[in-house]
Amino acid sequence: MKKLLLLSAIAMVATSASALEVKPYVEGKVTHNWLKAEYKETGFTKENMRDNVFGGALEVGAKINQFRVGLEGYYNDKMEDKLLNVVPVKGETKGFFLNGYWDIPADIKVPLKPYIGAGIGYSWLKETADLRDWGLGKESIKDKDWGWNVGFGVGYVVNENIDLTLGYRYEDLGKIKDYDSKTKFTNHKVSLGLRYTF
Repeated sequence: MKKLLLLSAIAMVATSASALEVKPYVEGKVTHNWLKAEYKETGFTKENMRDNVFGGALEVGAKINQFRVGLEGYYNDKMEDKLLNVVPVKGETKGFFLNGYWDIPADIKVPLKPYIGAGIGYSWLKETADLRDWGLGKESIKDKDWGWNVGFGVGYVVNENIDLTLGYRYEDLGKIKDYDSKTKFTNHKVSLGLRYTF
């Protein structure tokens, strides 16, 4: 009886595994980012710094039926703005996300595949203030922090292996914390990508 149950369980697992279609993929993306750095120092009101910068990302992962899971590394150009409208500040953001996507089944005649996605990540953040006009040098603070994202988009099916993708994503990239201040980085990202599924 035990052997029969064991054989039945093995057969069920094998049948389920054969129903899964697992395909690895790689996707490169160029991005336009609306970065925001929210600066808060003890005793002062919040100050927001903003900049529009380009960036890039590379993701490797696996497509499992209608779902995808991928590890993405990203890099954004330096954002530049002025704190209190007088102090030039640069912000640097780079890191990675572990993303999950659902390719929504759509009964349409055009070769488009809408998707939604979300992810968790880890970012390396740096903020540099230029104080040379006040007789000082440049001061930098660095930090690492966890973040998350949520987004949606659409893929255009070129052929069996290649998809062109257009997506939007909101990202919380984490905070830089100093002894009396913190800067929170968030981002609205639009990406144009090319995904190759093996």
